[in-house]
Amino acid sequence: MAAPIDLLLHGGAADASGEAGLQAFLSGPGGQQAFAVTPPAELQQAYGAWRNRFLAHHGSGAIPAHALDHYTGQLLALLRQWLESSQWQGLQQALGRDQAAALRLRFQHTPPWLERLPWELLPLQRPIWRLADPNPALPPAGSRPGVRHRQPRLLLLVGEESGLSLQAEIDRLDQLWRQGRIRLMVLRGSACNPSAIRQALADPAGWDGLLFLGHSDADAQAGGRLNLGDGSWLTAQALESDLRQAAGAGLALVLLSSCSGLDLARSAVAAGIQWAVCFREPVPCAAAALAFCSLLQALEGGASLEQSAAAARGELEQSGPASTHLLLSLVGAPQAPPLQLPLRRRRQLVLRLAHSQPRQAMAAVVAVAIALAAEVVPWNPISQGLLDHRLRLQREWRQLTGQLGPTTSPLPVLLLEPRRAYPALGVAPRPDQSHLSREALLRVLQRIQPQAVPRIGLDGVLDQPAIEPTATAELAALIRRQQRPELFAGYYGAASDGALAGALSRPLPLLQQAGLRAYDLAVGTPPCAGTAPCQRPVPLQLLAPIDAGSFAQHLSRAPQRYLPADAVLDWSLPWNILIRRIQPGELSGLRAPVLLVGSDGQLDPQRPDLFDPPAAIQPALEAWGLPSSSLPGALVQAVLAQSLNLGHWLRPASLAATTALASGLGVLLAAGQSRRRRQLLLLALITLAAIPLAFQWAVGGAILIPLTLPLVALWATTLLRRA
Repeated sequence: MAAPIDLLLHGGAADASGEAGLQAFLSGPGGQQAFAVTPPAELQQAYGAWRNRFLAHHGSGAIPAHALDHYTGQLLALLRQWLESSQWQGLQQALGRDQAAALRLRFQHTPPWLERLPWELLPLQRPIWRLADPNPALPPAGSRPGVRHRQPRLLLLVGEESGLSLQAEIDRLDQLWRQGRIRLMVLRGSACNPSAIRQALADPAGWDGLLFLGHSDADAQAGGRLNLGDGSWLTAQALESDLRQAAGAGLALVLLSSCSGLDLARSAVAAGIQWAVCFREPVPCAAAALAFCSLLQALEGGASLEQSAAAARGELEQSGPASTHLLLSLVGAPQAPPLQLPLRRRRQLVLRLAHSQPRQAMAAVVAVAIALAAEVVPWNPISQGLLDHRLRLQREWRQLTGQLGPTTSPLPVLLLEPRRAYPALGVAPRPDQSHLSREALLRVLQRIQPQAVPRIGLDGVLDQPAIEPTATAELAALIRRQQRPELFAGYYGAASDGALAGALSRPLPLLQQAGLRAYDLAVGTPPCAGTAPCQRPVPLQLLAPIDAGSFAQHLSRAPQRYLPADAVLDWSLPWNILIRRIQPGELSGLRAPVLLVGSDGQLDPQRPDLFDPPAAIQPALEAWGLPSSSLPGALVQAVLAQSLNLGHWLRPASLAATTALASGLGVLLAAGQSRRRRQLLLLALITLAAIPLAFQWAVGGAILIPLTLPLVALWATTLLRRA
């Protein structure tokens, strides 16, 4: 904004002709200069004639509007002619050098009629307002702290209402208050008394604007007078210390929708308030009401105070009572910064966002840092515990909404339990047996014709030559005779925590030569954290992909499909339907594309093939007749294979990105809504909406949206803001 041009008119002694001379002092970007001017006598006479007819027209109606308009035009023409005369050459040159600079007027010891001229209507194509000197004991208005990033706090004083109709203006402010655009306190009727006004002005939260609706009067000695709602009169002089205290707390604007407010406006600025809007003469109530509403509307539209005053003046000229647009003035302190009350929600949001507090940023940084750490180490106990709980709730959501998920033919699984399955196969159990019985595998293959079940996966490691050598030789011979399309066992890959991991754990050469293939039994989960014996954590989120070298991939019917690293297995599916546990007696009549044969996981007490079961799979464990405390590794392989068959797993959204977005939403919410109760209500509604939406995204779109940490970040960044 260009530096303003200041014009000070200082009264002087009368010249030889008896006319009072004026000294004009001009300061601006072009420097300073002084020159003498003399107001023409006809200008004073034109003002007196106009004022008398203005009061007559709006008082008794004795003067018609067209006659008043004539005198209005004459007054404006004479004022313009005087400013265009050679007396004002210095001002004309200064205005010509800077077409955008505002013109600020100050009057000292000048005749009252000269100050009351409609200077603001000079056709100079620039803002024009008046200056009033603040109290020298106060710091400059622009140096005092103010709270401009909040909802404007407005104090409305409704004066004595006899003969007035002020409800429209009050309703306008009340509407802005209900919409959450302002904080409003109204003193009306008997509540509008000197004591209540002083108490309100002393509010430590401070005010942004003081509005007065009602009657006022000029009083040069006492600084103007207000007619209060309780019928009493209060002078600006009596209110000086209270106004000074309010100005120190941020009060920046006094808006006087009343008559003869110039003395009051000057008193407000003298008390340290930055800006005041007033009418210089008595005006009809309709004019004051129209100007008030127009000014608020312009401020609401984002206009500055100078622009809003000009808009109100234009509205008065177009729609207001005759000639009232000549009387509206804006009075400011010399150091007053531009004022823009953020009545628009968007403007309030931008300002409050710009003044977001460091504690919010700190909470967001901490939350995002935790999220990044959790993403780098996703197998940490907290993340795994939260994910396990999330999948359990997701299973309940599926049941509640009837969305059981994708389906496919069940995968048959035979668990060779020494106490039950071995006797059913005609194999004598051995108390010291710590491996999958070769004889039991031989009996299984003998009962199943290759054309009935062309593919069989043996979830076991057949690498020990000293164990059951006779049964091993018979098993190799049977494999050679049956020539199944695919028969494969497992081995411990390099990433496995199994004994003798690597190539040494592959099946015996005798079995490989007969046609037995082998694939990696790794399931993409971290190794057992405790000392043996222990159960491994079940794969919730994979740390490594299930690819072409994996046992589960070959067990599936989707050879081109892979489970990527970081995929989350959807344990919320009804696995008791997707995986069918069969008994040895069913083998002869079994017809299926593939069969998984494994142990119950308890063959080797030192290294059990058991996993900690997720909470979501408890119903399936009951259906499979297994204890609720452990999950055999063979069933984990079956879950991986069926996930590949279904092409279904959960793709987790980035925890760090989601947390950052939630933190940003919290900052935005705190900026957009400053009332704590509404913040809590919105946070509760967002939380209640986010939880089912996240479940539905996971169920319907297989996208896992994190909830716990983002919601904590949302609540923290919202509630940590003060004011």
